[in-house]
Amino acid sequence: MTRTAAFVVACLLAGCASKPNLGTPGDVVRSKPPLDYASTISNYVALTTRSRTGKTELSFGTPERGNCPLGQGFNGRLGWVVPVQISSLGKDGSLVTITKKFFWFEDERLKGVTLRIEECP
Repeated sequence: MTRTAAFVVACLLAGCASKPNLGTPGDVVRSKPPLDYASTISNYVALTTRSRTGKTELSFGTPERGNCPLGQGFNGRLGWVVPVQISSLGKDGSLVTITKKFFWFEDERLKGVTLRIEECP
């Protein structure tokens, strides 16, 4: 019994004394690219945008590496940005307005929306 207890204590001390592999300061830590971004953005636009006719068309760009830390604090993980063109259509199907927005993701989680890619959410 004491041999087992001593072994467990030795393992705990060795584990606490070793340094975890946290990388070097300045290493870029990036979240995984979003896979289901089209559904998330479509739901967001449907809930937040009102069109007189209720018809909008979305044109999705491909996810790009963003330069904004989206995790907690200034040292958070860098996320991804998806450019989207939102077109509002009139009753006759004619184009009324076009808006370009940038949707910021950390993994599959929408973290913010900006009108310019230079702005961090």
